[in-house]
Amino acid sequence: MDEINWEAGEKDTRLRDFLGITAIVGIGWCLFQVYAAAVSVFDIFVMRPMHVVFALLLTFVSFSFLKRGAGKRTVFDFLFAGLSAFIGIYVLWNLETIATRIQFVDTLTPLDLFVGTSAIVLILEACRRTIGMALPIICLVFIAYGFLGPYFPGQLSHRGISFPNFIDMQFFTTQGIFSSPIGVSAEIVFYFVLFGVLLEASGGGQLFIDMAYSVTGRARGGAAKASVISSALFGTISGSAVANVVVDGIFTIPLMKKTGYSPSFAASVEAVASTGGQIMPPVMGAAAFLMADIIGVPYSKIILHAAIPAILYYIALYAMVDFEAVKRGIKAVPKEDLPDVKKGLKLRIHLLVPIGVLIYFILADYSLMTATFRAMIFIVVVAMLRKATWMNVPKILGAFTRGAKEALGIAIPSAVAGIMVGVIVYSGLGLKFTGFLVELSKGNLLLALFFVMVACIILGMGMPTSAAYLIGAVLMAPALVNMGLSVIAAHMFVFYFAVISMITPPVALATYAAAAIARTDIWETGFVGFRLALAGFLVPYAFAYNNGLLGMGSLFEIIWVTTTAILGVILLASAIIGFFMTTMTKLERILFFSASILLIDPGKITDLIGLGIAILAIAIQKTRKTQRITSP
Repeated sequence: MDEINWEAGEKDTRLRDFLGITAIVGIGWCLFQVYAAAVSVFDIFVMRPMHVVFALLLTFVSFSFLKRGAGKRTVFDFLFAGLSAFIGIYVLWNLETIATRIQFVDTLTPLDLFVGTSAIVLILEACRRTIGMALPIICLVFIAYGFLGPYFPGQLSHRGISFPNFIDMQFFTTQGIFSSPIGVSAEIVFYFVLFGVLLEASGGGQLFIDMAYSVTGRARGGAAKASVISSALFGTISGSAVANVVVDGIFTIPLMKKTGYSPSFAASVEAVASTGGQIMPPVMGAAAFLMADIIGVPYSKIILHAAIPAILYYIALYAMVDFEAVKRGIKAVPKEDLPDVKKGLKLRIHLLVPIGVLIYFILADYSLMTATFRAMIFIVVVAMLRKATWMNVPKILGAFTRGAKEALGIAIPSAVAGIMVGVIVYSGLGLKFTGFLVELSKGNLLLALFFVMVACIILGMGMPTSAAYLIGAVLMAPALVNMGLSVIAAHMFVFYFAVISMITPPVALATYAAAAIARTDIWETGFVGFRLALAGFLVPYAFAYNNGLLGMGSLFEIIWVTTTAILGVILLASAIIGFFMTTMTKLERILFFSASILLIDPGKITDLIGLGIAILAIAIQKTRKTQRITSP
């Protein structure tokens, strides 16, 4: 992949930096999106198709046909790029016909069929190049199901779809490629990605690291605690677990290892903390925006519902880091290894203003496109207050190029997901799957939740979080709603496990990235990470049974379930590490684990029983610790 390296404060900018084809396409894509937000929002049949066309162009000029990733360009790359451009010209030329038509199937010309078919083939090929084979293969299975419907047995059977109907639905309506997923990518996610890249280019990423170390640097296990805090903060501008690992982990993982944490533990902490960035408000990644769109609620409400579970997730991880530090006798980071946080904060603290502006506009229910665009303007303006954060034209254009490249990871999978959603809606597979899930679980909600969890984790192993969530939301969330869950609880449950799939073996992309930095075994790191993320597996079951953890219900109920859940995840952390006041015996570990499960469970009876067991377990620990200290 062509890279443009815009170093902070770089003054020697050569013309060829701007003339690279990757840079031209990436900057052009960003300028198109910025124009839409600043001047005039385009018609839906311009905004979404051109978003896809720019994504295809950037993919084919950046990724080689011969292998996934960068490589020598071939004639196929230029052919596919030219065909992508032709599709964009075709859409603009026939815009009025496409946008105002009532029925197009009977009048599709050979050129119409060629363009629609080419778009689908190019999208699948672009997906193969950017994220691998898993999602394209799954999509091809769905397409085959659409055509072969009459040949399937029982409930899976449907009337099937003809080739012209399929092309019509996928390319000439908003039910396929240009449906909700690509709409969210074009009208929301792209702007958040660009906001994050601009903030990072101005020094925002380093600011978060400095803030974390200013709070935890001199505390025991400070390197790991800083990783937890900085990853949560960086998640507000990243929304990508792997990106979060790469940015934070390069600095935090070596420090954790140096201060005494094992390589696998250090890598796991970073992977789990970075993955949590996707569930941490105010910016939670593409899947959360999709959720708001599918449910039909303002994104500000998604933020409020997600806040308590995200806090529980990070409290559990922070507690585990602390217990591990005490257990291993890990001290604070040596002063000479700490960054100069005071100097860093002084240079960059003003970069918090754009984040505050973004949160204000989101909570004030402005459109997310408007909110992020205005916040981006604040980044550029506020960055001018310090020389260290100054955003000159090369740096802005470099951020545009990187932002466009990062947006590929959302735009292309969203287009593929749209193809699958079109088939699901046309065939009625969603309703069929709902009945199948209810029948398989025998109407038992807990069993249904378990099946949904497993399915979401499996889906997330081979595709981005947003695509995994979307399929789960269309196929599985309706079944959970039919079984009594609230709509927000059902979708949040699916969302959580689509996210957690990033750290669940055997395919755990965030864990792999962290293990590569720590130079440790990916399997060992994966299973350590699974243990550290256990609270993330339990909390969704808790809010499924009591929406108080989603901030719904009476104030007393919300406070009660949140308080007991906080105590529960802390006890869970101690049981996993095997340490509270002193190293635990097997019996104590069982008692702490049992108490944690009962306290996380939102029932009042289970809470009281859990409190009783917790008091007993803590008393035993305290007695043993006292005896150990006083014994000769």
